[in-house]
Amino acid sequence: MKINMLKVTAFGFIFELDSCSCYFAENLNIYLNGQFYMTMNTNVCSLLSLKSDTAYEVLIKGLNEDIIFSVRTLKPDFVINVKDYNATGNGVACDTSAINMAIYTAPVGSIVYIPPGKYLVDQVLLKSGVDIYLERGAVICQSTNRQKLAVLKGYQKNYDHSDTTINASWEGHPLDCYASLIYGKDVENIHIFGEGVIDGNGDIGGFWQNPKVKNIAFRPKNIFLVHCKNIEISGITSMNSASWNIHPFYCDDVILRCLKVESIEDSPNTDGINPESCHNVDIIGCHFSVGDDCIAIKAGKYYMSTAHLRPTRNVNIRQCFMEKGHGGVVIGSEMSCGVYNTSVSHCLFRETDRGLRIKTRRGRGKEAIIDGITFQNVKMERVKHCFVVNMFYNCDPDGKSDYVRSKAFRIRDEMTPTIKNMSLSKIIAEEITGSAIFIYGLPESQVTGVEVNSSTFSFADDSQRVHECPAMMDDFEIINDLGIYIKNAENMCIENNHIIGRAICKY
Repeated sequence: MKINMLKVTAFGFIFELDSCSCYFAENLNIYLNGQFYMTMNTNVCSLLSLKSDTAYEVLIKGLNEDIIFSVRTLKPDFVINVKDYNATGNGVACDTSAINMAIYTAPVGSIVYIPPGKYLVDQVLLKSGVDIYLERGAVICQSTNRQKLAVLKGYQKNYDHSDTTINASWEGHPLDCYASLIYGKDVENIHIFGEGVIDGNGDIGGFWQNPKVKNIAFRPKNIFLVHCKNIEISGITSMNSASWNIHPFYCDDVILRCLKVESIEDSPNTDGINPESCHNVDIIGCHFSVGDDCIAIKAGKYYMSTAHLRPTRNVNIRQCFMEKGHGGVVIGSEMSCGVYNTSVSHCLFRETDRGLRIKTRRGRGKEAIIDGITFQNVKMERVKHCFVVNMFYNCDPDGKSDYVRSKAFRIRDEMTPTIKNMSLSKIIAEEITGSAIFIYGLPESQVTGVEVNSSTFSFADDSQRVHECPAMMDDFEIINDLGIYIKNAENMCIENNHIIGRAICKY
């Protein structure tokens, strides 16, 4: 078996087993320089609590044959300890100024080091060329005092109103938000890494009460990146976010590796990772257990497509574990700028409400094109609905209007979205409690070019089956034991698949 070295840092490294399995590996013992270090059971492994500028001989035992390779951690130019700037790490005193001063006085190429402790902050501001390392035992917590949190202006105009800038976003619009726990605007070449924790305190900060009500500003995220480039986040845990955990917005070249993203079940809008209008995003070896969607790929609502058109392109998701959550990988519903080329491979979905979920509706606009989705070598366990494509998503204030919900043909116009070219292959879905495939296009904009092949869909027994509409849409007559339902679709190819259990198929 081959090893792919994904990243070498000053405090460790991340590697990937070239395995055909989905996320998990057999229990493997890792030895460093002849000494037992840890047991791993995932195909992507991060070791980020090592010594800098040190050579390591790595031995992995437990496979058919032992794997041996060598790696040397990097020698950093500057390592700047936030304690030298009077950060307390006691969880009581506010450490915002100390941490931000350490970051902003650091030379380019530095690592700002956060040792074990609990650091209460209002917001941490990123600087180009300065990395942040959270040692194991370090926890950055967001203040729950809203009066101290800065408010990001969503939309600002220049002096003569000839230009604009966007600082914040809420559900596809440039709206005011509380500053996120970690915030970066127009920064680049940054790595946030380690084995520490970022805790948004959403559970005790009152942010989850009346979540849709704007109170001065909308809820903060744990990490919010606006118009950034060459950003990497590795190893850390993001938890208890007040809303979305990690939100790259209008960013280029973002790599997210070996993250643990968690929120309590049913915590509102606590999505895991939501790249929006981004180019080139890799999400590798991450574990999600959240209250909403695990990964939601977005591209703004209609206004953004007219004033700041930028589609999301080239999202690569592999070796991830989506556990619980409303959707495993979701596209939309904010997708008015378009989403192109999304690849999902060697991932495990367990007890999510849906596996792949695509949601859009009339009104998203002519640029709202979803084109090029590939799901390959994916396993699903006890997922309710495996693949759901819904072009009647009843969201937003007008979501129940006749314009959105009517199944009658309308003339295709400037507000009509498009979905095309989706390939699903080598899927193993076990103990499905709802449906395998549900595709409902618009009569005036049919879903085009879907291929499903070489897959196995096995349904749970009758006592575990749920009988409901797989998608959030109106006026759908419930079909018990629904297996496959396809309407308003063309150029479909469904072949060489195996269905086990009771499944009503209509297409």
